[in-house]
Amino acid sequence: MPKLYRTYLFCFLVLFVVSCKQTKYVQEDQHLLQKNNFILEGDRLDKEDLRAIIRQKPNQRTLGIKWKLMAFNSVDSTRVANKRMRRNEKIRAKNRKRLKREDRSNSRRIDRAKKKGLDTYRHKTVSLKDTVEPNLFLSEWYKYRVGRPPVLFDSILYKKTIDQIGKYLRNKGYYYGAVDGFVDYKSNKKCEVSYHIVTGDRYYIDSVYFVTDNIEVAETYKVFVNELHDPPLKGKPFDKDYLEKYRGQVARYMRDSSFYGFHESSIIFLADTNAKEMTVSVGVELKQRLIVSKEHKDSLIPVNQHKALVSDVVYHLADSMFFEGNFKDTLQSLGFELYTGQFMTTIDTLYYYGNSKNDTSREHAVILYNGELFIKPKVLDMQSELEKGSPYRERYVEDSYNALLRLGLFSALKIDLEEDLENHTLTANYYLIPSKRQSFSFEPRATNSNGFLGVSAAINYTNKNLFRGAERFTFAISGGFESQPPVFDETIEGEKIKTAGRSFNTLEIGPSMKLEIPGFFPFRESKLSKKRKPKTILSTAYNYQRRVDFTRGTFQLKYMWKFIISKTQIIQLGLPGASVVRVVNIDKSNEFEDKLTTLNDLFLLDAYSNQFIWQDWKVTYEYNIKNKKNRKRRTQVYFNTSFDPAGNLISAFHAKDDTLANGSFAINGLQYSQFLRSDNELIVSQPFTKERSINFKLLVGGGIPYGNSKTTLPYDYSFFAGGANDNRGWRARALGPGAYKYYLDTNRTATQIGDIRLGSSFEVRFPVNALFKGAFFIDAGNIWSIFEDENRPGGQISPSWYKEIAVAGGFGLRMDLEYFVLRFDLGVPLRNPALPDNARWVWQSREPFYDEAESVFGLNYKSLVPKPFIPQLHFGIGYPF
Repeated sequence: MPKLYRTYLFCFLVLFVVSCKQTKYVQEDQHLLQKNNFILEGDRLDKEDLRAIIRQKPNQRTLGIKWKLMAFNSVDSTRVANKRMRRNEKIRAKNRKRLKREDRSNSRRIDRAKKKGLDTYRHKTVSLKDTVEPNLFLSEWYKYRVGRPPVLFDSILYKKTIDQIGKYLRNKGYYYGAVDGFVDYKSNKKCEVSYHIVTGDRYYIDSVYFVTDNIEVAETYKVFVNELHDPPLKGKPFDKDYLEKYRGQVARYMRDSSFYGFHESSIIFLADTNAKEMTVSVGVELKQRLIVSKEHKDSLIPVNQHKALVSDVVYHLADSMFFEGNFKDTLQSLGFELYTGQFMTTIDTLYYYGNSKNDTSREHAVILYNGELFIKPKVLDMQSELEKGSPYRERYVEDSYNALLRLGLFSALKIDLEEDLENHTLTANYYLIPSKRQSFSFEPRATNSNGFLGVSAAINYTNKNLFRGAERFTFAISGGFESQPPVFDETIEGEKIKTAGRSFNTLEIGPSMKLEIPGFFPFRESKLSKKRKPKTILSTAYNYQRRVDFTRGTFQLKYMWKFIISKTQIIQLGLPGASVVRVVNIDKSNEFEDKLTTLNDLFLLDAYSNQFIWQDWKVTYEYNIKNKKNRKRRTQVYFNTSFDPAGNLISAFHAKDDTLANGSFAINGLQYSQFLRSDNELIVSQPFTKERSINFKLLVGGGIPYGNSKTTLPYDYSFFAGGANDNRGWRARALGPGAYKYYLDTNRTATQIGDIRLGSSFEVRFPVNALFKGAFFIDAGNIWSIFEDENRPGGQISPSWYKEIAVAGGFGLRMDLEYFVLRFDLGVPLRNPALPDNARWVWQSREPFYDEAESVFGLNYKSLVPKPFIPQLHFGIGYPF
């Protein structure tokens, strides 16, 4: 107990010293702003909105302590100022010497020039050291860059805040609210400010009508109202922010309904209030739009709103880089200037008619270019949703811009709509500046895969326009060293693995090729191609991997189609019948082969054997959305799912296959895999302040080996648990499967694989200072096998799977270096499902664990059994999710 009291006393003294230092530089007639309070009467208000209004906020507090204020107060201001004066005086003295040296040097140069009879000389300018923004010395940097000065109470800002809260109430419909405040001055030169807010009754909208003289606008607005599930505005609070949001929705809908130039300013709200009932009758007036007068550029004139059609589509290509000869001389000989307006002059014209070249009535577009056209016209036409004779819609402009940008062929692009007011038509002008067609790059990399570090480099060649159809070809040769987990918990020599994450025990090298073709190759372009912007991706790669235990070569072919369903959804489909073909050839060392043979573990024998995987199909779906409607709470949702069936097509040809000794079928002596696999990932991020957020991840995946696969999924398609991006209470790939008692198995493998995975992570992120971010996290999950494995008892999925969930918690520190994030996570196992009953939680007794270990290994069990609940420190690059 005395020790406990001393601990409490020490903590109290530390907090007392910290508290005293906060007012170190606060004068007698000043007060340090300690806290802002809100006292609300009436309706509930958004306190985050209120905090944003406050003109003065206290010094930032992290974990209850004002670290930045402490940093500012810990360095004496007088000493820093005096040292800065001395430094500046030294800098000025050096600058004076440099100026004198400059004068002497220039005098000599002038004399030499005169002797040579020259009228000019080369003037020498000496660089001077900066005294306005000099380099900071350490204590100065710590005080003014790391630290923050105390926030002193300002009565003027206090009164302005009260006025702003009053305006906020009126904007929210509380026209009879009241705001006042009071300041509680403390004896320790601190103060707390309280704002007393009485909302009063709120105005609500009880009826809505619209006013317009334009029949087209009226009909379109009626359609907009009918498409809403709820009556617009009616029953809503008379809230200025909500009305502004509604104004933007109406204007956007009008522009997407062919009304070019329909701006929010064309919508005016009329309000008739009833103070007795606290209701408002709102009128929505849809007015004419204003345009700049051609005669008087500084004045605006009203014009009627009309639906517009696209009359012409014109592509302007600044492609002089592909012109053979001197382009500037050619222009001069033709009597042209280099630029027409702000864009480069073009001398060649092509009229594109799509697939009907002889039908001039179906002209699609006009292409203005120079010399030989560097891109096929149909590629440009497929990206534009603004078509000749079709209605204008603003979303078509955005989609066309994004589609052209995704081609990667242009360094700059602009879409300009030229309006013909008399005919209510638009000419769509695309101004495009091509980028370089080919490029080479060298790409050094530092990798981190669940805590296993690696260094590598790649040499890349890229051709963005291989066959003039925006076909992107990439060839790369990459190689490097990676740290891979050992197969067994001990090396072949019997030594314990302790530094596998930093061992760099694996050499990898291999070439890869990828060809991305716009469109649904080999099928012809269609309306589907234009709307969904499909892309065909053909890729092949070979990877050579050399490890201590084995060498492995992997060859892969892939044929995929990628469709953009919307701004938030992407789907990829593999070529039916042959989406992915993968061949794995593994050459095991004699010692490793003997170890596998001795264990006779069918699961390990299958995992580390030659493999032939023929995926019948591959489907992936990706959903990614950010909520931009509420700027304070931009909820981000990411979902990804994949489905991979394999081996079913070639299994239909058993009669022609070879049959192995184990009864499995093979092609050319190579057993093929047969399975179904699905993997799903959901990530939700919810900011609750500008820099603080809660984040959640859920992983659910599973595969069923059957037919020609007797035991488990192929190694590259299996699931793992544990590591820097998974359950951080365990090292990478060490968790599971199920309740398998790894600590009692002297032949245990360091890498555990499974056929089913369930994982989740919950993380609260917050700033520590400008450089460091912190996080508290909880991870839970495990992996299981489909079939029973006698070498890993307890690893099979069962109805009691929920009792086999492993739980970890911990703290993470992240260093935000702008271009990337360095992450250090300390994870502590809280629940280990492999341990005996009544010993699985970290706070429970260890006796059942020790008794179980002693019953298997005897009294010498401590040297053979790993200790439970050992914290794991993980290093990562980037956030875990």
